[in-house]
Amino acid sequence: MKQRLVVIGPLPPPYHGVTVSTSLVLANNELHACFDVRHVDTSDGRPGQNLGRWDVRNVLLAMRALFRLSRSLHEPTDLVYLPVSQGLAGFMRDSLFIHIAAHRGCKIAVHLRGSEFRAFYEASPPPLRRWIRRTLQRVTSVAVMGESLRWVFEGLVPPQRIVVVPNGTPEPTLHGAVRDESTVLFLSNLRRRKGVVEAVDAAHIVARKHAAARFLFVGEWEDEGLERELRTRASDMDGRIQFRAPVAGIEKDRLLASASIVLFPPNAPEGHPRVVLEALASGTPVVATNQGAIAETIIDGDCGFILPNPEPSALAEKILRLLKDDQLRAKMGAAAKDRYLRLFTQEQADRALAGWLADVARGNQLSQTELR
Repeated sequence: MKQRLVVIGPLPPPYHGVTVSTSLVLANNELHACFDVRHVDTSDGRPGQNLGRWDVRNVLLAMRALFRLSRSLHEPTDLVYLPVSQGLAGFMRDSLFIHIAAHRGCKIAVHLRGSEFRAFYEASPPPLRRWIRRTLQRVTSVAVMGESLRWVFEGLVPPQRIVVVPNGTPEPTLHGAVRDESTVLFLSNLRRRKGVVEAVDAAHIVARKHAAARFLFVGEWEDEGLERELRTRASDMDGRIQFRAPVAGIEKDRLLASASIVLFPPNAPEGHPRVVLEALASGTPVVATNQGAIAETIIDGDCGFILPNPEPSALAEKILRLLKDDQLRAKMGAAAKDRYLRLFTQEQADRALAGWLADVARGNQLSQTELR
């Protein structure tokens, strides 16, 4: 009989890094070949504004998931996998998952899909810090999104228990997509921390200097106030700055493949953003900022540009350079596709995740070598 693997996590909608990642974990054939995979669903289904908040529905969902986990664990050989939260409400729920599984004698693998856990820990009061440390002591192994993110768990988890398991992304469907050499695409939830305000400011600068340039901002709004603010800012641009609802599947693939540049300039910590991988997979150059594992993914000057912060004039300078140089865009687009095929396909990510979890299940001493 296969060893049981219990995957804890939410599914789309809404579409964000953790929900998409959970759906890809559950579709991972490498895992199904090794394990009897079960799922404890923590989905909320409401818009992303409810993430990490205390409310009655979130509490009830957490209690239901805890009950389902308790019923799903049958043997001490079971393995539990979950994406660990980086805020108080989410972590308190996740810590209960971890302690229940540890009490049953199960091995526990947690995956940090962001990079704010250290800040959350250091900002916590002493009693909560003690609870966080006690909880992490019961974890068998922790995975981060990049080599540059190992520091997040330094002093909290022994080094030999920290591994790197990055994201991948499925091969996009690009048939029939026509590249528009003047379109710049911002494809992410329209949140302040994602750099959407700075991106709109950069769009204004570019539009004044490049008559054909046009910008598409595609995603779910953080709040109505931000939507009003940015729509007002864009109202004097004669439709050259547009905002659209979130897209998924083939529609998203074609949108990526039809853009000349992907703009993603977060001003707050990130993990391994999927939009960056999707841009590489579609052969589209990226203008981004150095957050999380982005600089490990995009080689500055090779398949895009990486800036230290989302200063609008600096973003605009890189965008204009790409818009005005067809050969540079083509060269960077080809380099982006090549980097995706070498390092970030979904098949490679599936093998890395399955290999890590198989090692955890067998109790192997985990090395610090990056898993890819």
